[in-house]
Amino acid sequence: MATSLKPPTVASALLKQPTATMKEESSMKYYSDDLVTGYIYDKHRDDDTTKIDLPHYISVIENIMTLADRITDAILRGTEGRLVPSDESLTSNVSIEPPLCALHNITSELSCKAPGIENAHEITLKIFELLANYPWEAKAALTLIAFATDYGDLWHLYHYSHTDPLAKSLAIIKRVAMLKKHLDSLRYRQVLLSPNSLINSCLQAIKYMNQIREFSKYDVKELPELPAALRQIPLITYWVIHTIVASRIELSSYLSETENQSQKYLNELSEKIAIVLAVLEKHLDAIREQYEEVDLYRWLVDHIEHYHTDITLVMSKLLSGKIEAKPLIDGSTLREVSIQESLAGKNVVLVISELNISDDDMRALHQVYNELKRDNKHEIVWIPIIPERFLEEDRRRYEYLRSTMKWYSMQFSTRVAGMRYIEEKWQLREDPLVVVLNPQSKVEFTNAIHLIRVWGTEAIPFTHNRTELLLRKHWPESTLVKFTHQPRLLSWFNQERSILFYGGKEPKWIQQFEERAEFLKSDPLVIEGRSFEIVRIGKNARGEDDPALMARFWKTQWGYFIIKSQIKGSSASETTEDILRLISYENEDGWAVLTVGPTPILVGRGLLILRLLDDFPKWKQMLRLKGFPDAFREYFNELAAKTHQCDRVILPGFSGWIPMIVNCPECPRFMETGISFRCCHGRPLG
Repeated sequence: MATSLKPPTVASALLKQPTATMKEESSMKYYSDDLVTGYIYDKHRDDDTTKIDLPHYISVIENIMTLADRITDAILRGTEGRLVPSDESLTSNVSIEPPLCALHNITSELSCKAPGIENAHEITLKIFELLANYPWEAKAALTLIAFATDYGDLWHLYHYSHTDPLAKSLAIIKRVAMLKKHLDSLRYRQVLLSPNSLINSCLQAIKYMNQIREFSKYDVKELPELPAALRQIPLITYWVIHTIVASRIELSSYLSETENQSQKYLNELSEKIAIVLAVLEKHLDAIREQYEEVDLYRWLVDHIEHYHTDITLVMSKLLSGKIEAKPLIDGSTLREVSIQESLAGKNVVLVISELNISDDDMRALHQVYNELKRDNKHEIVWIPIIPERFLEEDRRRYEYLRSTMKWYSMQFSTRVAGMRYIEEKWQLREDPLVVVLNPQSKVEFTNAIHLIRVWGTEAIPFTHNRTELLLRKHWPESTLVKFTHQPRLLSWFNQERSILFYGGKEPKWIQQFEERAEFLKSDPLVIEGRSFEIVRIGKNARGEDDPALMARFWKTQWGYFIIKSQIKGSSASETTEDILRLISYENEDGWAVLTVGPTPILVGRGLLILRLLDDFPKWKQMLRLKGFPDAFREYFNELAAKTHQCDRVILPGFSGWIPMIVNCPECPRFMETGISFRCCHGRPLG
């Protein structure tokens, strides 16, 4: 693991050869993480040439420290005697093959050293060199097992010195009795005995590093926190070994009755190792959360897409990640009900949306709900997407929406566990997503919001078969009729009358179109050959321009295009091209759609439509040979062939499947695909 990070020259000199002033004011502030990291990487690298079975080493260290603590605890309680190990210790069959020479060399470095941070630093670097071929966390574990071997040996000799002459002689040589004097001191507890002692904290840090390393077998794309955690391990290894060295020097001072480590230094080490543990815990919490998300994602893929599973289990896992999920709120009774009670054996219509779901969509969902309740085979469940940092107004908006719903809702406080699956597999974006699942969790339709917007309750039960049937209608019947207030329209459809639907953003274009169309309708040749009708799109029942109506109109066109493209393919028929052509005129001054009855004939841009009407004298004689719609279309195609204008379509942030390859509605080429970014600097989109 090479790096270009190096400490400044002056800083390196300070680390290697502390000055007299530094020794007088020995403090860890001179050993900042940046300087230590730079020095480590300047001299050492991540080498795993020689590996050890780290979990087994950890187990052995724990056994030694636990049994030694039992001996010291017995001494403190005045119950010294033969130790009876617990069943767990007796049955421990962990086996390791320690590198004896390496441990001997580490022990030599740890023994009989003068106190102080500078010495601990130098010894730590020497241990790094001794263990150069081992992974970082293995360096820490081998250093700790060398310490534990000495420490355990001292108390083992003391314990058996009462009954074993050899143990007694060895205990005298090693001055174990001197160690007993310090057992009840605060310093001894700080270094060795308390649950948060320096040595116990080092052991915990090694455990955490091992757990992080265990996750390294997974793809970092799925565990994005992992690289940051792994980058911390060399520095943490340094501080763990440094702390073990300082603790061993303190232990030696008890045995030899020499100068102790300064209390300030021990306190700083306690603070440092606490920070180390906090950093590791933070990384591990994030990694575990990401791993749980990955594990849940894979489970949902298996049980929704491959091994269809009972809807109640899938819903529980999707919502909470557990078999037992928080209850839903029944909108009709306002009581909490379990998923098992509410959804067992039902087709489930999942409505997944942010809190800004439109009133139009809510009205449509209410109509769908009322229709679905007739057969009692379906249930609707609203999954609200709550901002991670929500405001009180978000809670109020949630409560308001929920109060209007008669169907089931997730509770505000429930975090959606299967969010990754929803976003990646069902492709949730800004727009609401409506997924229909059968009682075995098979997806019947991936985004029925478009079905609802185009056909409303006609789309029930939201299956592919039902959609195929609806697509057999001519698209003007599905996407134009509902946006007009012409009472005779259905009669004209039945009579196969020629109809020009028209609309646009520019009132002047609308006026010019209406004037020219009325002029054509009065021409004898048009009258003789059966005239045409004009129908305005975009006015409400009172005859006023209605921007909200037009917003729904364009959503409906998009919905039909997406459904048709998904079911039939985006280049499968003229229908998708006609719809796409119309969509591309959304921001034009005007546009028109010519139909014969409900059958579409052409979709035209406003400029060409006006020119065609102005040029009526040039093509009116064609009416003697052809009907109005054929003559109209033939001259329109002549004009279109002489005109070149790029078509541009911006796909809104719809959820669910969207076409990635689209035929141009004006020519046989594929439309270019790009990505656009937009920011309104906190102001509403407009």
